[in-house]
Amino acid sequence: MREWGIRNIFTIIVDNASTNDGALEFVKKKTSNKEGAILESQFMHIRCCTHILNLIVINGLKEVDESIVRVRSAVKYVKSSPARFEKFKACIEREQLDFKDLLCLDVPTRWNSTYLMLEGAEKCRVAFQFMEELDKTFKPTLTEEKK
Repeated sequence: MREWGIRNIFTIIVDNASTNDGALEFVKKKTSNKEGAILESQFMHIRCCTHILNLIVINGLKEVDESIVRVRSAVKYVKSSPARFEKFKACIEREQLDFKDLLCLDVPTRWNSTYLMLEGAEKCRVAFQFMEELDKTFKPTLTEEKK
């Protein structure tokens, strides 16, 4: 911090990694008796709100995980080869869907990418259903299975 010219510290915002707890305790000890410690460092360690929000959303997505897994599987299948993707694009054209964006596969730990995947798959729902009729090896489905 001295190298960067940081003299006063009010808050350091970090995610929930346990290593951050130790690092922040170390910084508190090093700064608690110094002039740069604002309010005696009592508000120094603040959890990152976006990280907390990310954890909440990921936890909530577990409630619909079965559906997300099926959508992910369908997208993965379509994107697994250029020939399949071309066949899928033909399904989009046949169904006259207004879908210019490419279908994206999510990163399961990034809920925003899961949202984008679901949004794209929803726009292509009819194309996925037609793909299922055309391609007998295509097993994933976007329709709810009756239990």
